[in-house]
Amino acid sequence: MPRTCLLRSKSHFPDPQAPVSINRQRAQPPVQAHRHEFVEIVLVLSGSGVHGTGEIRHEIRTGDVLVIHGGRSHAYEDARFLHLVNVLVRRHVLDDAAKELGGLSGYHPLFTFEFARWRPGEFRGHLRLNSTDLGTASAWVDAIEEEIRHGTEGAYFLARSWLMLLLGLLARNYGKNGAVSSCLDMRLGRVLSRIDQDPTGRFPLGELAGQAAMSPRSFLRYFKTATGFSPADYVIRSRIRRAEEMLVREDGKLSVTEIAFRCGFQDSNYFSRQFRRVTGKTPRSYRR
Repeated sequence: MPRTCLLRSKSHFPDPQAPVSINRQRAQPPVQAHRHEFVEIVLVLSGSGVHGTGEIRHEIRTGDVLVIHGGRSHAYEDARFLHLVNVLVRRHVLDDAAKELGGLSGYHPLFTFEFARWRPGEFRGHLRLNSTDLGTASAWVDAIEEEIRHGTEGAYFLARSWLMLLLGLLARNYGKNGAVSSCLDMRLGRVLSRIDQDPTGRFPLGELAGQAAMSPRSFLRYFKTATGFSPADYVIRSRIRRAEEMLVREDGKLSVTEIAFRCGFQDSNYFSRQFRRVTGKTPRSYRR
């Protein structure tokens, strides 16, 4: 079997501080299977071709959107005047985006539940933008590229802002996609959205499973497969994300103990242990 090449971040993000990079393929040739160290959001601006990953082969054409996570091998075959724009995003940027956009019903199914779209023998969760939304997405990609290219003061902040608009547009379109709106992935996405919107609340397993219309046992198994975490650990990580924001935003105004309580933790020592487990830093060192 031919060896799958790995596209490394340092080759596609000239500046290690850049949150996003744009790669354009105006006449995409057939490309052998490859992986990358970043998340790739592919917009098909025109033309058609065949995209393959694992055992799945499917036609792509104008308006199609693909989200390929790092580590997943994929390839392009039979390209016919295929014009692509690849939005390369660092994984932690998508994790940060979930703080603000995770409440959109289509965000997690599109950007988190990668496994659900690439099951052997089928292609699920297809997203195709209409001409208006594709034009808007393309314009926002242009704005990202312009900021990154010139690198002027505030460029990365503005590039990130344009990226958030793009992610929101894609998540909203995925959320209203009739082909997937009632499937299990969307139901689980709504559960994660509920947690992300207010992680300080209580989330009994039976209640979460009921929201996803699943038995608790099936819910636990599916949740772990989809996110990599148990529901309890996901809640903790969502609380930690909120604490990270508050440690920076409320610097000097609130103590670590006050932030712990406001983020849903009842014990500041437990909060500090969990914060270090998730981030690798203590809350105080993170604040500094």
